[in-house]
Amino acid sequence: MAKRNVQHIGDDQLVYGLPKHMVGSPSQKNAKRENSPGSRDSPDKPDTQVFWTVHPKDKACDACKAMEGIKFAEEPERPHPNCKCEIRRHEHTPGKRRLGGFIKGYDGNAVEQFFGLGLVRVTIRHVTGALGSGVHVYSNLDGVRQGHTLGKEVVFTFGALTDTPILWNIHIVQKGADNTLVKYEIEYEQ
Repeated sequence: MAKRNVQHIGDDQLVYGLPKHMVGSPSQKNAKRENSPGSRDSPDKPDTQVFWTVHPKDKACDACKAMEGIKFAEEPERPHPNCKCEIRRHEHTPGKRRLGGFIKGYDGNAVEQFFGLGLVRVTIRHVTGALGSGVHVYSNLDGVRQGHTLGKEVVFTFGALTDTPILWNIHIVQKGADNTLVKYEIEYEQ
């Protein structure tokens, strides 16, 4: 009977430059990632986006500290074999958000600042006062729109070519009589 030569790999030994407990077959890792709930390929949550962040320990090396605060689309590789920093998986479901309020009086104004994707919709509704009041809506990314609330409601749409959240500044100025009250609503995706 022939004797097999089997090499024992202890817990303190390295495989492919990593500690033994950190090494798995690539096919196992991909199977887990593809079938996990919330992944982009998962049929139950098609709009969920996944990203990863690195959280270095107190005495982490410079390479690990440089990765802090960055959102990665895929799970990042550890920069060295004995890295003990935490890598967290996050899920983000884009959704519509709304801001709103009231503007009263001649030259009344409102300023809203938020992070959103590339399309913003501003709706102005006449509440009370002179029907012929006008509004000017300014955007830091897509210029100026103006209109009148004669039909009780006016809608302005602003756009910017981006697939990542950007900072929007929306400034609304009412041009109506002192007793005029308008309501504004800003709808955007985050």
